[in-house]
Amino acid sequence: MSLKSEATGIWDLAPSKNFVYLAVFLNSISLLAIVLLRGFLPPVVPLFYGRPVDESQLVTSLGLLIAPGVSFGILIINLVIAAKINDLFLKKVLVLSSFFVSLLVTITTFNIIFLVGLF
Repeated sequence: MSLKSEATGIWDLAPSKNFVYLAVFLNSISLLAIVLLRGFLPPVVPLFYGRPVDESQLVTSLGLLIAPGVSFGILIINLVIAAKINDLFLKKVLVLSSFFVSLLVTITTFNIIFLVGLF
């Protein structure tokens, strides 16, 4: 089975495609905002708030791309898992959780941008 036909099969089995579209849109907005507003950001920005208060919390301004990248990864993994299981409720839970992860990542990304951005 080719990769293209497998990806098409995964997409055909995904429930609530509108939430998948919204998740991809939110992640894309986050990526574009980081790239386009990079000139307004300082060289290092805080990202890892769970670490002790020191330089280990900081990443470069392009390091903010980690969050939407991980969110895209979670979306893809959840879609693959949703395609492999038969329970419709679990499929919807996986898709909706991917949407909420994307929403929270977008909110966090914009909070960081507006917190440290030099506008």
